[in-house]
This record gives sequence, C-alpha cells and structure tokens, in this order.
Amino acid sequence: MRRIFKLLIRLQLFQLFFGGVLLAQSFNVTKIEPPNWWTGMKNNKIQLMVYGENLENISADFGSADLKVTKVNKAENSNYTFIDVEILEDASPAIYKLVLKNDKEKQEFDFPILQRKNSSDSFQGFSPKDVIYLIMPDRFSDGDTTNNYIKEMVDGYKPNSGIGRHGGDIKGIINHLDYIKELGFTALWVTPLVENNTGISYHGYAPTDHYNIDKRFGTNELYKNLVEEAHKKGLKIILDHINNHIGITHPWMKNLPFKDWINGSVDDHHNTPHYNQSLFDVNSDKYVWDYSNTGWFVREMPDLNQRNPFLAKYLIQNTIWWIESTGLDGVREDTYPYSDQKFLSEWAQTILEEYPTLNIVGEVWIGDPAFRAPFQKGSYFPKEFDSNLPSVTDFGLQEAIKDVFANGKSIKLIYELLAKDVLYANPNNLVTFLDNHDIERLIFSAKGDVKNFKLALTLLLTTRGIPQILYGTEIGLMGGPDHGSLRADFPGGFPKDKHTAFTKEGRSEKENEIYNFCKQLLAIRKTHQALTDGKLVHYPPRDEVYFYFKILGDEQIMVVINNNIKPKEFELSFIKYRLDDKKTLINLFSGKEIKLDDSPKIIIPEKTAAIFEIK
Repeated sequence: MRRIFKLLIRLQLFQLFFGGVLLAQSFNVTKIEPPNWWTGMKNNKIQLMVYGENLENISADFGSADLKVTKVNKAENSNYTFIDVEILEDASPAIYKLVLKNDKEKQEFDFPILQRKNSSDSFQGFSPKDVIYLIMPDRFSDGDTTNNYIKEMVDGYKPNSGIGRHGGDIKGIINHLDYIKELGFTALWVTPLVENNTGISYHGYAPTDHYNIDKRFGTNELYKNLVEEAHKKGLKIILDHINNHIGITHPWMKNLPFKDWINGSVDDHHNTPHYNQSLFDVNSDKYVWDYSNTGWFVREMPDLNQRNPFLAKYLIQNTIWWIESTGLDGVREDTYPYSDQKFLSEWAQTILEEYPTLNIVGEVWIGDPAFRAPFQKGSYFPKEFDSNLPSVTDFGLQEAIKDVFANGKSIKLIYELLAKDVLYANPNNLVTFLDNHDIERLIFSAKGDVKNFKLALTLLLTTRGIPQILYGTEIGLMGGPDHGSLRADFPGGFPKDKHTAFTKEGRSEKENEIYNFCKQLLAIRKTHQALTDGKLVHYPPRDEVYFYFKILGDEQIMVVINNNIKPKEFELSFIKYRLDDKKTLINLFSGKEIKLDDSPKIIIPEKTAAIFEIK
C-alpha cells in the first residue's frame, strides 16, 4: 500500500512539473499577415493572422495608445492565432512593436503603420471610356532573364512546353507600356502575379502566397513600379484576384487553421459541376447550387470556404492591401459564381466603401443574360441581398459574336442578345470581349478570316460596354484550340524569337494590316465620345445588314455592318427621321463625305463595316 502511495505522489509531481512546462513552452512566429496597414483608412479594424508554433496561449499588445488589441482569437490549430486590432483615427505613421507573450517568454515584432499616399492617378476605376488590354505575363515578354530559373520553385523554366513557364515577367510589361499606350489602350488587366509555387503555375491562378509576387515575375516593389509607370503614361492597372481557391501546395494545405477553412478535404472532395445557372433558378433544388458552390475548381485548386469568418476577413484585407499598397485602379475577380455569394457581397461593399471610384468586374461565365444579370449590383431580379458587384463579364455577347463571325450564323443573334439589355441594371458597365485567355481566339475559330475578324472587332469597339482585348489580338495572333497554344508567346517578347511584332518593321504584312486597323478603330473610339458614353439605339438586321447608332447630345455615330459575301445597298429612308436636319455623313475610316439628299443610299462592300459621323 505504501509503495502504491509513493507511486501516486511521484506521478502527481511528474504531472505538475511537466504540465507546467507544457503550459509555458516556447512559441515561434514565422509570419504575420497582413505585413502592415495604413493610417486614415475606413477599414481601421483589422485582423492579424499569426503563423507559427504553440500560439494557443499567447497574449498580444502594442504598448501604444494608437493601436489597440481588442481580442486574441484562438484557432483550432495551435499554430495559428488571430489578433483583432483597432487603429485609432489619430494614429501616427510609425513602426509599432507587436508584443506577444505567454507565461514563459515574450517576443517583439515590427508592424508598420504607413501614411496613405494621396495621388490623383490612383484608384481611378475603369469605365466605357476605357479599352482594356489583357496580358498573361508569362507569355507576353521576358524582360529579365535572370529570374527564369529559381531553384526553390517547383515549376521550372520550360519555354518549349505549352503548359510550362516561358519566362515572361513584370519587367517585360514595363518595357512595352509605350507600345500599349500608342496603340490606344487605356487599361491593363494582368493575370495573377502572386506566388504560384506549384506544378503547372504559369497561368497564376493557383496561389501559394497571397502577399508576395512570384519571384519568376519579379517582386512586390517591381509590381508597384509597374503601376507607377503605367499611371505616368495614362494607363490604368486592374488586379486579377482570387477568392475562390488556392494552389494544392499552399502551406495552409499541410496545416489548416480550422477544419472548415476549405470545402471538403484532399481525400474527400468533388470538383464543381459548374451549375452556375442554378443560383437564380427558381425551380432548382438548393442542393444543386450548394454542390456546385462547394466543389473544387480542379483537384489541384482546393476550394476555400468563405463562410469561415476568419478566412473572410483575411481575403477582404488581402484585396484592400494590394489596392492600397500599389494604387491600382480596379479588380477583376476570378470564378465569381463559385465563392460564397454573401461573402462576395460584403467583400465588394467593403472595397467600394474604401475606394468609391474603383470598379470591380466579376468573371461570370454564363451566356444567358437572364442568369448573368442577377450577379450585377442593383439587379431587378428578386433575391435575398444585393451583390454590390458593379460589373460582370459579358460571355453572352462573346458567344453571339463567335456564332456569327466564326460559325456563319445570322447577325440577328447579336441584335437579339443586345435586345436583352433590359435585364441588366447597367449594361454599359459590362466588360465585353471577342475572346480571352481561357477560350479560343476568335481569329482561330474563324479559321484566319480577316474580314470577319475585322467586323467583330468593329462591333466590339463601337457597341455598348467596356471592351477588353487579349494581347496579340491586335496583330492577329492565331493561337490554337488548347490553353497552351491559345496563350501563345507574343512575337518579339522573348530572346529567341525570330521576329518582333512590337515594331512596324518587325511585323509581317498581315500583322501590320490588322495592327493598323485596330489602332485606327481605337483612335476613332477615343475621339468620339458618343462611342464610349452614348446611348445605343439599334435596329433589326435587314438581309444580314445590322446597323445602330451611338448618341450623346448632338453627336450621332452610325455603324453599319454588312455580313454578306456581296455588296449591299443600305437605304437610309427607313431612318430618315433621324437625318431630317442633317446634311452630311462622314466616313470615319476614310474621311470621305456623303451628301444627304431626298433618297440617300449607301453601298456597303461585302464583309465590311462602316462608321459614320452624322453632321
């Protein structure tokens, strides 16, 4: 009995001693995100995500009246903690000391609070006055060959592989800003530049670090420099951001802060079936939408669960951090329907409250306007809450353009599509396009038919909306049927290229023909405000001739598109009431004038578009 008693005493002493050690063990911090914040922000209550080890029992303090720790939130995983911080309104810019401690030790970490920059050319937004040039940086230009080989990056330099890294980078974009500006573009949408340290990484849509630029593209400072240099030249920058998913090799995947940080798990998940329409389908079972919404985009891209409040806060802060730290002008949000819609509503509202002049476009890959329009802010469709999203991508117009100018269908499809604009709260704020980095280039689909391609380009740049053009479209870059080939290298952007399309002398005759046509169209759009801000008034096509007006005050522009393989006589008597007090039509392509008489007629050559200013 005495022996048992002694054993119990020893056991209690052992538990007291080692239990105390466990309660007061050393902690380690490897990262704090966001890495800084600013004074004077409406968003002055932030949440720090602290990564490390043994963080379950730490306390936090700044030792300053300017920064107040309001709560330390434990995560399910002791390697994380979330610290709520309030930055007081009159806080001074400084490097503050974040003090973390437990019963055994304390550690200090610098946390900069920066002065906001008051720059008139930041946060400008984008609108129908703009034309967006879409760049996939890895395939545009290699401005710095020294960053092609980065030892610690999983995906190596493979310039001959369609899905490999080709070496394009931020420096390559900076080097060709003058080319983009001189063409007539006003904004750049650059596909994601954040770190993608994963298998197939060139596209940028599998983030593994939300706060750092991928080393193969450059650095955070170089990205800021891109924004600054673009602004000096009158060019805006649009951030491509991803709330929906991450890369499978993101550090979170080995060490989730909470079990519900992602939807499902590596071993127990499903890929989304892309039932985008089901969200606004009144006859759909809720399970159908939930199943689509919680699915992974692909197996290599785990689906984030924005219903977790700590993740939601993290993603909102991350977007604001990139906007504020660079001064960029807009956001394109990837795979918009697949994130939690209540979260996205809060996300968009918070961003626009902080930056009222900004614009945000959501990628909504749905063709039918009836299912796409409800995603836009101010939608007429009844729903639980407003999306707060100003703009969506117009895949419906893109599909109609392809059907008409690549697949030989009637131009009536375009008229009928635009006739559905009544469904939108603001059809002028849709982002329109012929193609993008995810779908076949139109000229490839049209089998190289330059005449049809020019008709499509004319329509894009003269109808309603905010036009977006994929890099290389201006020279007729063909691409191919798969991602690797449609995302072809821009000629002249890489050291071993046989010719360059960045100069007139380097371009082929065909490349110059398309380049000159595109540049002229952009110049016409820029010099006639009715084409950017005017009201669209269109008419049912007659014998494959589609015509419409863009009207702003006294300025009237008339566009006539002849989709026939023979010339057509365009009879103006049908719209004579619009011409009663007008005397002249000026062809904006040729500069030639046509005097209006009692029975004016115009001959439009086969497969040709004409743009007239009515005087």
